[in-house]
Amino acid sequence: MTEWGDEVLARLRAAAHRGFGDAELLRGRPLAPVLQYAGDVLVAALAQGRDVRSLALACLDGLNGRGLPGDAELADELAAALGVREPTGLAPLPVDLGAVAAAMEDGVQVLDPERGDVLPADEAEGLPAPPGVLPEGEDARRGAARAWLAGQGFRPVPRSL
Repeated sequence: MTEWGDEVLARLRAAAHRGFGDAELLRGRPLAPVLQYAGDVLVAALAQGRDVRSLALACLDGLNGRGLPGDAELADELAAALGVREPTGLAPLPVDLGAVAAAMEDGVQVLDPERGDVLPADEAEGLPAPPGVLPEGEDARRGAARAWLAGQGFRPVPRSL
């Protein structure tokens, strides 16, 4: 099994951020360290009609088994994309989960619920990002941001220019 080198991990981040269903990045690599990114890429791949069912089911199993913040929310989205569960009903919001996680860490920013921008609290109105200590690791931080967004009634979708 091939591990996650810096270059491939950067390509996976980009694919998740842009909504590319580049599931080939996932084949032959362990999903456990990148479940949040993998789930987003697989949701996009399924929406694009790609044959990734076995990878998506493996990711779904990993998310359900791990149980970190945001894993259940992403598992619901992935299961809906697979057609094994009804859609969550959460409103789509084009947002950068990394930016939301950073805002949660410092707790002095707000999220614009219409555009998905993270802005300084003294410059804009919006949903105040809750301050707090986030879990260790990039994947877990994405999950925490996803869980908070779901609690606000939103699911992250890729941002476009």
